[in-house]
Amino acid sequence: MRRFPRLSLTVIMILGSTVLTSCRLGFDREAMLGRIADTVILPAHLALTEEARDLDEVTRQFTEEPNAGTLGTLREQWLATELAWKRVELYEFPGLLLIHNAIERRPARVAFIEEAIAGADDSALGQVNGEFVESLGSTSKGLSAIEYLIFPAEEQGRPVLESFDDPARSAYLAALTANLWSKTQELYQFWNSDGENYAESFRENDSEGADIESSVSLLANKLIELHEVSMHIKLGMPMGQTTHGIPQPEEVESYLSGNSLELMTASLESLHRTFDAGLDDYLDYLDRRGSGNLLSMAIHTQFDTVLGALENINGPLQDAVTDAPAEVEMAYDAMRLLLVLLKTDMSALLGITVTFGDSDGD
Repeated sequence: MRRFPRLSLTVIMILGSTVLTSCRLGFDREAMLGRIADTVILPAHLALTEEARDLDEVTRQFTEEPNAGTLGTLREQWLATELAWKRVELYEFPGLLLIHNAIERRPARVAFIEEAIAGADDSALGQVNGEFVESLGSTSKGLSAIEYLIFPAEEQGRPVLESFDDPARSAYLAALTANLWSKTQELYQFWNSDGENYAESFRENDSEGADIESSVSLLANKLIELHEVSMHIKLGMPMGQTTHGIPQPEEVESYLSGNSLELMTASLESLHRTFDAGLDDYLDYLDRRGSGNLLSMAIHTQFDTVLGALENINGPLQDAVTDAPAEVEMAYDAMRLLLVLLKTDMSALLGITVTFGDSDGD
């Protein structure tokens, strides 16, 4: 019988360490996270500050000269800012909940907003400033409150232009957009190297990819959560998923502006863009089935299917849930298939614990 030389315990430990290091170096998660931060997260946050700055500027122009032209410009810039926000809201990581809520939390508390305006009589108009807005609850400020002020509420018979004859309403709107711009700058500084540099912390927080506090786990969980909220809350509720098939058009995300589909599409495009920035490559590395049917490709394809289905819905979503239910149902079904791929298949391959459940969004 041939005898092989016995390896010493030291040699075995060295070889074992080398193999383990080689496995860890097989895919550079830290480089992937840095690429996501540099190519997606930071540019999206910078773009948001620029849109919010422009929104504040056109708001000043509108409050100085309220007419149909300046109101139209204001509405267009609000939508541009809201779309920029939809490309950022995915990245709500630890420590960012309060500032994210200050930028947008829906639905707006209409009664509180009107009380705040009514309380700002002529003698107190000078107090309607940044400090005043900072003291308000998150549902009385931010993008949703601005939307309420500048788009008509038909059921209330509230004409927008005439309502701004009230100096208090103009002062409140101007204070809201100034506060919003300030909050977007604060958020950008949180990520930026000139500020708290969370982008660097995000990149370095690799630990083990499956660790519940790792950036890979946090990012995948937020991606799953936002898609599930879009499916169940932003699309499912308006189409009647929670009311035995009876549509609830008023439950769409952006009822007053009629831009719910555009906002949902921007949000899903942000998920897709983030996935493309590196998570897909990591899945390919982990996907050892060798069958050629890579999970990343299935997810890519389903993202395209979802976005195509949303594009096929004509008109505002609040109209489509009653006028074109088949198209809305098709989009919902496509989103449900994508959710399975993300929440079941992707999370299993990544080895992460999904911390967001169906009940969280219902």
